Amino acid sequence: MNRRTLCFGLSSLLLTAGLGLAASVSGAPHAPPVPLMQFGNHLTLDRLGFNLLTTNRDSLTALVNNPLRTESFTPTAALRGELSARDLAKVKGLPKVKVVKRILAGTLHKALLDPAAREVMKDLVQCALGSQQSVSWTPGAQTWRPTPEESDEVSRTGQLTWRGVGTGLCPAWATGAPDARCQELVSACLLTRNNAMGRTQDISIRGDAAIAVSAAESKQFPEREGAFFGNILDPAALNPAAEKVSVDQARPAVGVIYEKAFACSPPDTRALRVLGCSDGTWVNWMSSRLCAVPDPKRGSHHQGCVARYVGACGARDEDLPKEIPQHVCAPEDPQRRTYPSCKGGGRTWAHPVTVFLPGAPRTGSPKSCFPQQVHRDVHTRVKAPVVDPLPHHRAIKEQVQQGGVQIVPQAPAVAPADAVRARQGAQGPAR
Repeated sequence: MNRRTLCFGLSSLLLTAGLGLAASVSGAPHAPPVPLMQFGNHLTLDRLGFNLLTTNRDSLTALVNNPLRTESFTPTAALRGELSARDLAKVKGLPKVKVVKRILAGTLHKALLDPAAREVMKDLVQCALGSQQSVSWTPGAQTWRPTPEESDEVSRTGQLTWRGVGTGLCPAWATGAPDARCQELVSACLLTRNNAMGRTQDISIRGDAAIAVSAAESKQFPEREGAFFGNILDPAALNPAAEKVSVDQARPAVGVIYEKAFACSPPDTRALRVLGCSDGTWVNWMSSRLCAVPDPKRGSHHQGCVARYVGACGARDEDLPKEIPQHVCAPEDPQRRTYPSCKGGGRTWAHPVTVFLPGAPRTGSPKSCFPQQVHRDVHTRVKAPVVDPLPHHRAIKEQVQQGGVQIVPQAPAVAPADAVRARQGAQGPAR
């Protein structure tokens, strides 16, 4: 969560505290909704797709069979959960015999020794629990490679603590194992936080009745990116070839990590490709968020995305190839612009989450994206320092006319090195 999102969340909490906005620690399954489901996403494939908490079969089994609370993450916690013969048969090298493997005490505590697992844990708690709920973990004597922020927190409090946001999507997880609805909602929330480039970008998630959206949030986040759905918390759906069993293990090169992780694109993807000037930088959404649209080269999903792209949520965008499936989701709610259900992996998922982005970058004020030394007039053409994140998808040229920018397709973008030189190098007045 970045600073802007944190500040918004804190101010909203103060404004609505008198209304009893947060779920109690007991966690009612359907707590009153609160418009605080905004998140700064950042989880990379190396985190969400390879960690000892959600990509380890034992840890994942323990996670979904026990309460999401501090006691479950102690070194001696006796945890419920077991792996059946069917589960074990998926693991290469084990004989197909009728055995049951029980989860060892302290499994979840050991999982958090992995820095990637702790990063996922922070997002998991924020997605699942309410703002009055939290989970703490004490490192102990084991090696755990803390970040500077983690070291500071442990030196002050003796433990790490992760807190929920708003009412949470599954506050009942604090007292018992999550049901199917909870698992789907939290899974979808985690998938929305996957950013292929590791960038932090504010998003608004909507869908289930537990996710309320204020008028202010709807206005601030008008652009629909797409929907995410499935269940990455199902131990049986974890690809054995992708499993992490030790902290220093190298991530295997596998295409599918969670067999039940899906995404679909919005009815109109043009907004995601709009180019504009923002805070002195030429940007478009495709340079920050791209897991809900197809990759022209890879097809099913972009490199770095956990969710598999399964088609258009509704009608196919005219810019999408004709072979891409459409109407993956049931007809949208016209008021909320969300989807009641979506299909993926041969079944229907009843709890998808739709992502909305801030207003797309605009070209109304391009001055800050040009070198200060350049003086523009009607007869001047200046090639702006643009780095196109998908040059094969959208080639662009900027033409300065009357102090504005007109985007013209079918011209090469400026290379990254040229962009740096254009920003740093002094230039004389244009003639």
